[in-house]
Amino acid sequence: MKHSKVDATLYQLELPLRTPFVTATGEVTRRMVGIVAITQEGVTGWGEAAPFPGQDEPFEAVMMAARNGGMTPCLAAAVDEAVCDSIARSRGERLVDELGASTQRVPASVVVGIGDDAVDQVADAVASGIGRVKIKIAPGRLDHVRRIRARFPELTIGVDANGSFDASSWMELAALQDLEMSYLEQPFAHLNRREVGSLRGMGYAVFADESVRSVGDGVALLNDSDVDGIVIKPGRLGWQASIALAQLAREAGKRWRVSGLLESGIGRVYTDLLAAAHDAYLPDVAPADWFLASDIVTSRYEQGFVTIPDGAGTGLVVDREEVEARALESVQISGSVVPAPC
Repeated sequence: MKHSKVDATLYQLELPLRTPFVTATGEVTRRMVGIVAITQEGVTGWGEAAPFPGQDEPFEAVMMAARNGGMTPCLAAAVDEAVCDSIARSRGERLVDELGASTQRVPASVVVGIGDDAVDQVADAVASGIGRVKIKIAPGRLDHVRRIRARFPELTIGVDANGSFDASSWMELAALQDLEMSYLEQPFAHLNRREVGSLRGMGYAVFADESVRSVGDGVALLNDSDVDGIVIKPGRLGWQASIALAQLAREAGKRWRVSGLLESGIGRVYTDLLAAAHDAYLPDVAPADWFLASDIVTSRYEQGFVTIPDGAGTGLVVDREEVEARALESVQISGSVVPAPC
């Protein structure tokens, strides 16, 4: 592809959450996100930089990089998303078709934080038609999982430790092994330890999440016999790397999940597109407005399903004027963006 000058803008938005979201890395009450708009030959594509507090680079690092002509991992991922969206829109192609979409309606799921209201959150989700949940856990904070399973014995449940267990605490996870967990995400900060094998011996399917920050990371984990699968996050990897890893997982015969970073609907749509593939394993596709007090795009959730947008690129309709009106700051991203063909 030839070098092409583009109009690239990063919009900083603050998105309050409906309720505090608690994980092993802390409590989140708002999301600072950077919406990337890239226009090439009159066609605009959209991406989102939404580093998660305590897990990715600080959001201020994203803004500083953009102001100074630099880049961070989540900003690079957002630029890649927006570029691929713009190119696909200009060609009249749908990004969802790149992995061979098998559905236009994906069963929704909800990620539930650690807290006293976890059971009530799951009850609300089930009442709205949702049949899958992922529950955040941490050392010493597992009781809510047992309460949820007792109330909803047929519910599909996975758990996510965000790398919070270590050699002194991992045996606590034995308390959940009789609850039929569908997967365990990132039990340790680093997965190259013997405890992973012991957890698999307890019946856990162990998935790598925070350990997957590049295609190289994913390839190494797909080749690790002690890891059952990987979690693909477009908000960390970008669209092209996400597609590549999903294809490599297929070739390796390993399972892959897709998940987000508590983004707005602009970033979340990339998760939804990957989730439409036939072999996406229990993807996280909760509507953004389940968590956000106010999203910036229209919800696509109804009766337990999220609908894939119909149209070129992501198919998402974004009101740029509303993005600009809600922006705390806007920054022109300098230089030329030169992607490989999407």
